[in-house]
Amino acid sequence: MINQIRADFYRQRRSIGMLILLIATVALGIVTTWSKTTIGITTGGEEYAHQLSAIERQGWTVRTGLQAGAASASSLVYFYIAVFVIVIGSEYSQHTLKNTLTSGISRIQFILGKYVTILIDIILLTLCYFITILITGLALGRKPGGDWGVLGKDVAVMTLLVSFCVSVIISLGIVLLIIAKSLVAPAVVIVIWPVLIGLVELTAKWQWLKYFDFVGFGEQIVLNTLKADQAWIYAGASVGVVLAAIIGSALIISKQEI
Repeated sequence: MINQIRADFYRQRRSIGMLILLIATVALGIVTTWSKTTIGITTGGEEYAHQLSAIERQGWTVRTGLQAGAASASSLVYFYIAVFVIVIGSEYSQHTLKNTLTSGISRIQFILGKYVTILIDIILLTLCYFITILITGLALGRKPGGDWGVLGKDVAVMTLLVSFCVSVIISLGIVLLIIAKSLVAPAVVIVIWPVLIGLVELTAKWQWLKYFDFVGFGEQIVLNTLKADQAWIYAGASVGVVLAAIIGSALIISKQEI
């Protein structure tokens, strides 16, 4: 599995797609900070929307920019679908899956290795995103809004939260990719997931569905609008989905003809 991860990162270092994705991620950070706005769909609920509006009405600081950047996490989902395509989707589009699976790696190691690679990619890209927001805010002459310890903690916490929440959605894409053997279905689900969950919850009145709004979970944690008891349910649902996706994908692919 370690060799597979190394091989994936080796290919990515020579991938124009990853370079373009990095540039786009940095550009998003600059735009959100420069324009003093959030980009994307807010799914964190009424209390979250109210808190976000209150923050935006205050004097815009570097820390405000970081919070607004976290509120734009749904936009990062659209960007990071490229990571999904490059890391695991290419195994199907380039027909290299059989070679990979016959090289001595088990099915569970293959899926787990791909998820770990995707997660690391997303963490690094998201870190670049928040660092860009921080540097842009300082370059524009805005007040820090807190000491460097606070800003550093914000960047670290926001990076890990946003990255993990996005990776949960992508883990669902991995399952669909294994089932459909096509990039179309998982790509569509990854893109529409934040909106789809909100629409179904509103239409069907299924309140429990909110715990599968992974992007909204990250947004609410960042702005501290989520109660502790609910946070544990969100966290449990997120971890459960990732584990089920990894194990389920490994079981499904073990039954398929490669």
